Amino acid sequence: MKHRLLLGLALITLSAQAQAQDKDGWKTILATKKDLKDFTQEQVSLEDGLLRVHAGNGLMIPQPSPNGAIRARFHFREGTNFPQLRLRRSGTADTRPQDTDYYEFIFMISPGQTSIQQGILNFKLKGRAKGLGIVPLAEPFVMGGHVDVELSAIGEHLQVLINGKVALEVSDSSLATGAFWGVASGLAWFSNIQVRTYPPGTMPGKLAPTAATPAKAAAATSTLTPAKSNDLRLVQLQEAYAAAIEREVTLPHLEAVKALDAKYAAALDRALEGTTQAGNLDAALALRTEKKRVQEAAPLPADGKDKDVSEPLNTLRLTYRNTLSQLTAQGAQRQQPLREKFLHALDAYQDELTRAKNLDGALEVRKFREAEAASAKTP
Repeated sequence: MKHRLLLGLALITLSAQAQAQDKDGWKTILATKKDLKDFTQEQVSLEDGLLRVHAGNGLMIPQPSPNGAIRARFHFREGTNFPQLRLRRSGTADTRPQDTDYYEFIFMISPGQTSIQQGILNFKLKGRAKGLGIVPLAEPFVMGGHVDVELSAIGEHLQVLINGKVALEVSDSSLATGAFWGVASGLAWFSNIQVRTYPPGTMPGKLAPTAATPAKAAAATSTLTPAKSNDLRLVQLQEAYAAAIEREVTLPHLEAVKALDAKYAAALDRALEGTTQAGNLDAALALRTEKKRVQEAAPLPADGKDKDVSEPLNTLRLTYRNTLSQLTAQGAQRQQPLREKFLHALDAYQDELTRAKNLDGALEVRKFREAEAASAKTP
């Protein structure tokens, strides 16, 4: 009941925001059940006012003009991986991402990470990434926290804002048009997703200030991010690392969890059959509710709440949690040699830059390397 009340209040707030902000050209999207009617429950759900997005084609809606911006609040919860904004995406709403072209802002958050200090701006061509720049964060994005991100494209001018401040600007002519924009992830939570279009004649650096782009930030758009924050070699190293994690850690983990969920659902069915035959109404209702939660891919309740759950659901949940913990540990073990290889590559690149007397570049790589090493030690 509490969750439904929170969700209702959140949706009312979002609706009020949409009415107020439409006057500034921003339109709230993907905020209500009506907005999500074209997507399956496996792709998306609303949880306590947040939009939970699972792996798939992403939540794409038509982009009326190639000149526009999309912004959202990213929430870092346990299990978050690869949350992103996309715009100018080609194809149709159902086209697979690997068959489309688009610009994306992405946080390379992989299983086990609890903090990250930068994002990446990419151009994606049929699944292949062209790094356009690293987007540094003034403060680390940590589990339990949130950050506001805005991505805009006006002609060849691309811009990323973090918490209302310009963090990266680049020029790129790879993609001039596109039919869709939206959010995507392996698993992530978003809120305050909004879009706006700009007139064809809008000049980069002269965007009208809004609540998310104050006058000070808009005035700063004429200054490009320093080159050391746009090291494409560093982007390529990180992309290779992220691709290896997705291939050898994330996808195997998701498949293992999918198999675990199937076994758990079967165990729930057997237990439900037993409790109904025994005439145990309360236990049967609890098992039926749990089965519905699994079918809708809703999150497992917090561990501490299991103490109030009757048998046999309590035992089944305990087994599920223990197995899931083992799968997570196995994923962390698979990631460790990948991280070590990545850190060695960064060490080699730092040495290469130092020998080439590019000391600023070497220092940037060292800071990046230290941040990655520290993220592995964060509990």
